[in-house]
Amino acid sequence: MKRSRTAGAGEAAGDGGPLSARQLTALVVARATSCAGFFAVLPYLGLWLVDSRGLTGADAGLVVGAAILANRAGGVLLVPLIHRLGLKASVGAGYLGAAVAFAVLGAGLRLPAYGWLVLAALAGLSLAMATTAMKAQVAAFPPDQRLRGFSYLNMAVNAGSAVGPVIGGALLEWHTGWLPLAAAVLDLVALAAVPALPGAWRAADPARQADAGAGNGGGGGGGEKGRGRWLPQRPFVAFSLLVCGTWVAYAQVFDVLPAYLGDAVSTRDLGLVFTLNAVLVVALQVPVSALSRRVLSRPHAGFGLLCTAANVILAAAVLLFAFGRTGGLGLILAAMVLFTLSELVWSPLYDAQVSERRGKLSTTAAYALAGVAWGAAESAGAWLGTLLVVRPGEAGVLSPAAAPYWGAAALALLTGLAMSWSGRRRTPGTPLSGHERNSLSHDNSPENSHDDSRDVDMPARP
Repeated sequence: MKRSRTAGAGEAAGDGGPLSARQLTALVVARATSCAGFFAVLPYLGLWLVDSRGLTGADAGLVVGAAILANRAGGVLLVPLIHRLGLKASVGAGYLGAAVAFAVLGAGLRLPAYGWLVLAALAGLSLAMATTAMKAQVAAFPPDQRLRGFSYLNMAVNAGSAVGPVIGGALLEWHTGWLPLAAAVLDLVALAAVPALPGAWRAADPARQADAGAGNGGGGGGGEKGRGRWLPQRPFVAFSLLVCGTWVAYAQVFDVLPAYLGDAVSTRDLGLVFTLNAVLVVALQVPVSALSRRVLSRPHAGFGLLCTAANVILAAAVLLFAFGRTGGLGLILAAMVLFTLSELVWSPLYDAQVSERRGKLSTTAAYALAGVAWGAAESAGAWLGTLLVVRPGEAGVLSPAAAPYWGAAALALLTGLAMSWSGRRRTPGTPLSGHERNSLSHDNSPENSHDDSRDVDMPARP
């Protein structure tokens, strides 16, 4: 990969220059357009299959479920292929595969239900491959730029997920047959941005991979290092599972809230609420992340402080949503502002921490496994929340329908407390995080200058 500037060490990623605005722009364009394509189709896929392709509601639901499952958890199945191709080539292959799958979906074919299911799953898998590889690319940035990179990705995801449903809704009214084709075109736009992404097209050679594995703390023989790429260690497992509480709370807002509010808020007003989230993320993600980096640069408890604050704000937002049935649109908008402020902190922070805590896992495997855990937590939260809020009964804030919001708020608080303790506690032999290493960059000892961000996909730093 091309080199990026660090605080006192070069990134052996290519030519030694700083991470350029062109590379960051390519990341944003690729991520935003691919998300716009996916979300142009996903909210309307079931309706499109029933109305335009004659599927039953049950079959259409299976197809939509296959697309979501493949997109959320499919990356873990593709880790060996990503390792073989390399990160940049995997991003390109993922976008190309998604474009082909969506083009076939919109080709006017008449297929049985399982044929549509396979195509939808292939689209989801292809996008999962591109997303996993792109996150691994960002994780290879120097520690002082890693959080910034994930912040830009989070901003791009929100921009794409806001624009996509607008495109899809317009096409449904104008020309339904063009719905999947629009997603294919957007994925081709993302593919066109791939050459400008950081990194080389070819994967690292085996000798260099072995050197990177040794430099990353993988002791023992080659077999041990190979197993280390796949076996998560305790800090990574603990982190990935503890922050699932945040994802359960997230699900109550993005997956359950429309069902919970029901007729209390019009569809137009509900769209305004979610548009507000997307606009705030695009407008505030960069300055909020700059503030987060300043907090993280503190030698002690920077991460714990950020996680606690983000989850406390998230808990307050979820509780306000519980009052949404009776509190009116103003209260719901205020809750969404708080929710967004929380998301601006924890979303890129969690992604960056996967790289910090992965241990001997390859970067690609770490993001794939974390995606499975967090996707499962969101899915479980959405299933349980929807199950409770749609039950007939009272609509009060203390009714069983509001129970998912009280429970999610408690989970968010517990997650914040657990992460606060994790941020303060350091066991012997635990490596310093990238931001802690930067704060101690005045010390040129090997312990402080060591960088654990190397991966089998990247050459070792000089």
